[in-house]
Amino acid sequence: MSARADPFTLPEWHALRREASLVSQVIGAGATALGRASYGKSFGEYYTAFFGLSIGIERLAKLILVADHIIDHKGSLPDAKTVKAYGHRLKPLIEEAEKIAHKHGIANPHLSPSDPICAAVIDCLDSFAAASKGRYANFETIGNPNFDPSNEPVNKWWETVVEPILDKHYRGKRAEHGVRHRARVVGKLLSDVSTVLFFDENGNRMTDLQVASERSGQTKWAQEYGRFYALAVVRWLSHFFIELVHSAGYSDETPCLFGHHEFFYSYKVDDKTLRTRKVWPLS
Repeated sequence: MSARADPFTLPEWHALRREASLVSQVIGAGATALGRASYGKSFGEYYTAFFGLSIGIERLAKLILVADHIIDHKGSLPDAKTVKAYGHRLKPLIEEAEKIAHKHGIANPHLSPSDPICAAVIDCLDSFAAASKGRYANFETIGNPNFDPSNEPVNKWWETVVEPILDKHYRGKRAEHGVRHRARVVGKLLSDVSTVLFFDENGNRMTDLQVASERSGQTKWAQEYGRFYALAVVRWLSHFFIELVHSAGYSDETPCLFGHHEFFYSYKVDDKTLRTRKVWPLS
């Protein structure tokens, strides 16, 4: 029997450790920003969130693909050409990660990306990663009368992710009644002595204090549940990566995988923690 190599002496172990650390942190930064994003002074947090989550989820899925390659090839890492061929689209990467999990007999008990709101999250982040529709959408609007405003990332997020969240978790419930009641009270007390000018996530002008107050109330659900469904995708992928890498890291053939799963335990938590924790990753 061959002696197991010391992982800490392997350049590939250090490369994978750096990548796992990067992915965990950039996802955490995106999730944290999403929980702060709002139509007011924190509007820019939406874009911070989309950058972190789109990059982080892509690279987490690629870590699963790389780990699978290492296991199948007895410790050999894929070359740059192979990794490049994985592409950048989130949905195909996530589908490939699921195939790998099935191949290794890994079941996943968590909410899956096939959930309609999770699927909308993935679609939004995929669109954001596409330069003309996402990352550079604001520049694309300049001097372009044909630009489709539905492609603007924050507008798309609110319409396809937040509105379904509000329908499921907010509208017709006690929360909505409370928000509307407070908005009416604020409007009656302050409308005659104050003026407001805001633009909501869809670009609509808000000059009515009651309307702005109600939007602020909705924002709480947009932040909390938007973060939850985004992190549900992360948790689902993290589970696969952890299960795939944990035991393989102790194998004589794949010591370069040792310990990297530990960066993602933060995301394998119960629904309540996933929904209410505001700072990510967990310390």
